[in-house]
Amino acid sequence: MTLGARYEFLRRLARAAGRLASDFWDRRDTLAVELKGPQDFVSRADKEVETFIRRELAAEFPGDAFLGEETAASFDGETDRLWIVDPIDGTTNFLRGIPYWNVSIAYAEKGTRMLGAVCDPVRNELFHAQRGGGAWRSRPGSDVRITCSPTVALERAIVALGHHDRCPEPRYLALRAALMDRRAAFRNLGSAALQLAHVADGRLDAFVELELSAWDAMTGLLLVEEAGGSVWPFPGPDGLAARAPVLAATPGIAATLGELATAAGWSVT
Repeated sequence: MTLGARYEFLRRLARAAGRLASDFWDRRDTLAVELKGPQDFVSRADKEVETFIRRELAAEFPGDAFLGEETAASFDGETDRLWIVDPIDGTTNFLRGIPYWNVSIAYAEKGTRMLGAVCDPVRNELFHAQRGGGAWRSRPGSDVRITCSPTVALERAIVALGHHDRCPEPRYLALRAALMDRRAAFRNLGSAALQLAHVADGRLDAFVELELSAWDAMTGLLLVEEAGGSVWPFPGPDGLAARAPVLAATPGIAATLGELATAAGWSVT
């Protein structure tokens, strides 16, 4: 199947998965929740949305590999044709009724991200991209090409500074202090893929997080690249199965942000 046909299928699948996730969102108070670790939750919604996506992909592309957040332990490292899925990115927000979460699906060939879609069911928005074809935001009745913001100074920027809440990490504090010294505004909205999509759409100027998995980052990074933004290398030297730093920014502040992150002890090259 051509890449374009895969792209069309991806957009349909992301919307369908978003509808399923939205059904669970409407009855989230009834969901059983498991604790995988400190501040690390999983629910029936995460598992069933991932199962749905995996089943649809297996039926359409039986020869493709799959890497999903809830089934990552079974990943065999195959990257020739790989789908990378976060069924609900922002599970804590989802379970607490905070309307900032999404479904994220990426497609990579030999480790290179080629397609991606972030579905935001709450706002009825689908962010999507094909390598070389630009980044787009779809709403009912419209499909608009998006670009990163024109911001050129940190004192005018809003930087999404994520952190994982699971252990103390002084490098976050060091970067936060450096951003405060430069009068940058910053946010942590709790969903990496959606914040990266919002960098691509110019709503945020940058996103930084010390450690993310492939399912958190691959779609959003492609969106930022195709929207004209700057991204640092990802995945890291240990490949798609390992967590690594993620930085993405509008070009006008990218160099300065990278320098601050490096000075704060982040390994981002």
